[in-house]
Amino acid sequence: MKKLATPVFNELELFDACTAEMDDATRKTFTASRADIQAAAEEFSAHSSTWSWCDLPRARHGHKEDIIAGELSKGVLMDLYDENVVKSKGHPRNIYDQILVAAQGQCPYCAGIGSARTLDHYLPKAKFPALSVHPYNLVPACRDCNTDAGAGFPTSQDLQPIHPYLDKDCFFLERWIHAEVVHCEQVVVRFFANPPIHWPIIDQQRAKQHFEDCDLRNRFSNQVAGELTPLIRQRKSSLAVFSSDQFRAHLLTVAEETSLLLNGWKRTMYLALSESHWFCSANFNEDLSPY
Repeated sequence: MKKLATPVFNELELFDACTAEMDDATRKTFTASRADIQAAAEEFSAHSSTWSWCDLPRARHGHKEDIIAGELSKGVLMDLYDENVVKSKGHPRNIYDQILVAAQGQCPYCAGIGSARTLDHYLPKAKFPALSVHPYNLVPACRDCNTDAGAGFPTSQDLQPIHPYLDKDCFFLERWIHAEVVHCEQVVVRFFANPPIHWPIIDQQRAKQHFEDCDLRNRFSNQVAGELTPLIRQRKSSLAVFSSDQFRAHLLTVAEETSLLLNGWKRTMYLALSESHWFCSANFNEDLSPY
């Protein structure tokens, strides 16, 4: 996963930008409820310090008429994002766009496989409507990750997805996604989650759950053929002069490239290739193809 810097906007800046564009009567209702939105933001911050977002109070399923903050109902707070941020042509949309562009087009949930084209609510607005326009709850995401997340959120800490802004450094600075090369007629690279054993059990489970939720096993594997085909072609031609040890060193150069995400598919794949004695010493003039 990709670590993102927290948005430069404070917790109520987007809320205030939305209210500034409302008519006087509507603005009065939102302004009167601002203290309750502030309280929800402070509670979010407190739970962020312990990575326990699952314990935040939730709105009931459906029941858009339920009052959530001050005079504001669940439905009104959900519409605040859709109508006053996404559809805005003013400052709220400008804030939205700045949060989105900060990801540089790479979805942080799937380590950049997908293009981040929209903002995802880390905590779904249907469950946590008071946080519907909290900048730290809006994460750039690709369509697949946004869709797969759905409108639910786990009720136990060990199943929470990794938060690109606020989560523990270990998810971004330590390797927990690995791969293996399978010796068969095709070059098969299999990806799997294997967090370090010194991590707390909760964090190990969270990493494994994130791997499953984002379907990284299949999505990473889908990237393999496009990279392996030219690599094998090079091994047959310009890299044919390399011994197996020299070829292994070549693969390690890519696996250690710090500009690539540590737990991204490419570094993970090249490390697995470098660790495969069969791959490094294979005769690629035989009929081998990547998968």
